[in-house]
Amino acid sequence: MKIRALAVSVALTAVLTLGALPLVAQNQINLGDGLFNAHFNGSGSPIITTVIPQIYLSNGFYFLANGSASATGQMAGTGTYVIYTPSASPFFLTHNADDSFTITQTSPIFFKYTSATGTLTGQLTFGTISKTGQGLLSTMTGLLTAPGGSFAPFFPNGGNASFSIGLTFPLQQLYLIHGFSAVEFQNGVITGAGSCMPLTQGYWKNHQGAWKDGSGLFLGTNFYTNDQLENIFNTPVQGDASVDLAHQLTAALLNIANGTSPLPIQATLTDAQNLIGSGFIPENISPSSPIGQQMTGDASILNDYNNGLITGACGSR
Repeated sequence: MKIRALAVSVALTAVLTLGALPLVAQNQINLGDGLFNAHFNGSGSPIITTVIPQIYLSNGFYFLANGSASATGQMAGTGTYVIYTPSASPFFLTHNADDSFTITQTSPIFFKYTSATGTLTGQLTFGTISKTGQGLLSTMTGLLTAPGGSFAPFFPNGGNASFSIGLTFPLQQLYLIHGFSAVEFQNGVITGAGSCMPLTQGYWKNHQGAWKDGSGLFLGTNFYTNDQLENIFNTPVQGDASVDLAHQLTAALLNIANGTSPLPIQATLTDAQNLIGSGFIPENISPSSPIGQQMTGDASILNDYNNGLITGACGSR
């Protein structure tokens, strides 16, 4: 009995000791003040353009941010980062009904972190920026793709990026007037993304029990219940571009609800919804007609997305 009591005591001591060990920090890169100022230009329309001043042009690249950074977890250390692009206007913002903005990127934006312990490179694809809140701050989110450098193994599925953006004028007012606001990357964080591979429209057609969209979805301006969406999936294309687009758009929306990042196809999603518009599926649109060709083009992009040829990264949930 004494031996057993001693063993239990030793085991309990070991558990308590292990429980007191500090948690391992997450692998992430923390970005400091970006120092440079760009401009967001309002034009009295829902579109806000971005302009990087000529003074930040060096060796063919415009610099959006350049500052100190630190890494935690297995990358622990300190260093510097830069965000740069070959275009003086690499993206523009489109106003949404909730005063947030969708970002449409027109040029690649590159990221590089350098420290004594290692490096991380990649491309940033931004998706949204929040309305400007207290302290004239907005939150800009995106993805880090094509990771390279010695720290790339810690980002096998890319990364999720979030930046605090400092402004001199609220974006939700700027889009209504002709004017501009200085904008600066004040701080940010990049963390490793999980794997959220998309699934094909054939999968979703045959697995309605896996749908996470709630009671249905909007295609264009019309709401369809899950049963109606299943009927659309079961409707043959038969020369109707609207059905082809509805198949792939529904699958893409279900993939997004399931966790796949929408960032690489945001412009296509918006265009697809606008093309469907107020009509009900099927709309009997010939693929050879002007709108039919646009629908077929969007359906092809969404098909690539649903087959995992565009992204396997997770969205913000």
